[in-house]
Amino acid sequence: METDLVSIPKQTDDISGLSTLHVSYIIQNLIPLSVVDRQKLSLFDKIFEEEQDDTSMSSDDVTLVAVGSSAEGLNMPNLTETTEQGLKPLELSDIDILLVMNQYKITFCQAEKPTIRFCDPRELFPWEFYAVAETNDIHPGYVRLNRSNTSDFSEYQDREMLLLNFRMRHMERKEFVDVVEVNGPALTIPVHASDRKISGRRLPLDKVLAMPCKEWPPTANPCFKRFRDKGWLSEDLIQEIKDGGCHIVPVHHRAVDDKKSKFEWRISFATTERLIARTALTDVQKQAYVAIKALYHEKIRKLEILSSYHMKTTFLYTCERTYTSCWRENVFLCILFFLDLLKEFVVKRNIPNFFIPENNLVDYITEEQFILLEETLLEIRFNPLNPLLSFFDDKYFDELGVKLDHRSIYFAQVISDMEVGLHHFCNEISFELFKSCSIEIMVKYIRCNNYKAAVETAQILHLFLRKYEKSNSEVESLAQIILSTVKVIEDFQALNFCRYITERFDGDESFDCCQSHLTNLERKAHEKMGQTCSACII
Repeated sequence: METDLVSIPKQTDDISGLSTLHVSYIIQNLIPLSVVDRQKLSLFDKIFEEEQDDTSMSSDDVTLVAVGSSAEGLNMPNLTETTEQGLKPLELSDIDILLVMNQYKITFCQAEKPTIRFCDPRELFPWEFYAVAETNDIHPGYVRLNRSNTSDFSEYQDREMLLLNFRMRHMERKEFVDVVEVNGPALTIPVHASDRKISGRRLPLDKVLAMPCKEWPPTANPCFKRFRDKGWLSEDLIQEIKDGGCHIVPVHHRAVDDKKSKFEWRISFATTERLIARTALTDVQKQAYVAIKALYHEKIRKLEILSSYHMKTTFLYTCERTYTSCWRENVFLCILFFLDLLKEFVVKRNIPNFFIPENNLVDYITEEQFILLEETLLEIRFNPLNPLLSFFDDKYFDELGVKLDHRSIYFAQVISDMEVGLHHFCNEISFELFKSCSIEIMVKYIRCNNYKAAVETAQILHLFLRKYEKSNSEVESLAQIILSTVKVIEDFQALNFCRYITERFDGDESFDCCQSHLTNLERKAHEKMGQTCSACII
C-alpha cells in the first residue's frame, strides 16, 4: 500500500529528534528561493535558443531539445568551493540535449504497419525512417523498432549501427576531436570544449540521439488514472502530457542478453518530466530538491549505485503523495518524507518508473549494493541536518557571492536550541532566536553589497513569523525587520542600503519608517561632511 503524507503539523521528527520547524528555517536560509527562481528558466531558454547552431547535424532534419535538470529548473545552482589553493568552481550540473531526428516516424499502432514505407536497413541515416515500436516480450519501458511493413517478416533497427554513425558525425568536427567522450548512448562534451552556459558558467554537454513519437505509449496509459486519483497534476496538464507523446532513445536495459541488446531501445519521457517540473513544481519544492541533491552529493553519489535520476523519480512520487501546502508549511517534513520513501523503495528493491511503474529502475543492482544503500540511507535519516550542513561548509552559491559560516556562527544558536531540547510547540518557541540569526545573515550580505539577498533573508523571517507565531502580539512587518537590521550596521553602509530599500519599495506606506530613517541618515552624513570641511578650513 502506498504511503501518503497527511497535512498534520509535526513539531519534532521521531527518528532524528530534530525540530522540523528549526530545520525548515535553516533550509530556507541555507538555500534562498532566489537560487531556484523560475525566471532563470526563461533566461536559460533564451540563451539556448540563441545557441541553436549545431553544425554537426542539419538543422532541417534535427531539432535540439534541452532536457534534464538544467532545463527543468532542478539543477544544482552554480557553486564555488573554497580550498587551500583558492576558489574552485564546481561542476555539479550539465546540460542534456536531445537531438530529435525529424525524418524518423515512430508509431505504437500495429494497424499502421501496412502504411509504413520500407527502408533499406543498410542505410544508417535514411532520408525518411518509419517503424513500429513493439513492446511485447521485452522489459517494461523498452521497445524494438520494426521497420518491416508486412507481417511476413520483421526487420529490427540495429541500435549500435545508428549510434556508430551518430558518433562519427560528431567526430568529424575538428573542435571535438580528442575531447568527446562516449558514455553509453550519450556523447559528452567536457566543460572546456562546451559552448553552452548557465548563469555565465560553461557546463559539460550530454547529447543523445532521439526519435520522435507523437503517440503516448500504451504501456504508460495506466499512469493517467493514478495522476487523477492523486490530484497533484491538473487535468489540463495531464492532457498536455498525453498529447505530447514521447521519444525513443538508443539505450538498452542493463540486464538484457547481449544478442538482444542491439535491437532494444528505451522509451524516454524526458520532455514530459521537463513539462511537469516547469508546470507543477513550486519554488519551495525546487528549494527542497536542492537540499535533497546536496544530501545526494554528500553521502550517496560516492557509492556509485544510485543516479540523480533515481532521486528525481522518487522526488516526483513524493510531490504526488503530498499536498502542495505541506511544502510551504514545513519543508523539512516533506524532505523527511522523501527520505522515508526512498528507503522504502530500496527495502522493496524497486524504484518504479514514474510513468511505467512496472519498469523497476534498480532491478540490476546487487544485494550487496542494496544493503550498503540501506545503511547509508539509515545514517542520513538519523541526522539529515549534519550532512546537509557539511556539504555547504566549504561552498557558497555564486549568486550570493559570499560564504556564510552557517554551522559555526549563523545557525549555531538554532542548532543549540534543538540539542538542548528547548523546542516546543510553535506558540512556545522564542522567535527572537530566529530574528537574531536572520539579522546577522542580513548584515553579512549588506556588508558584501548583496542587498537583494539581505531583503530575501528578511522576507524569509517575516513569512516564518506570520506562519508560526501564535501569540496575540502583532507580528513585525517586513519594514520593521529591515529597519532593525539597518540600526546595527555602520552609517555609510546603512545609508546605501536604505536608499536601495526606499527605491525598491517606493510607494509602499509600510516602508515610510525606512524613508524617515534614510532622511535622518542623510542629515547626519551632511552634518558630518560640513564638520569635516570646517576642520579643513581651520
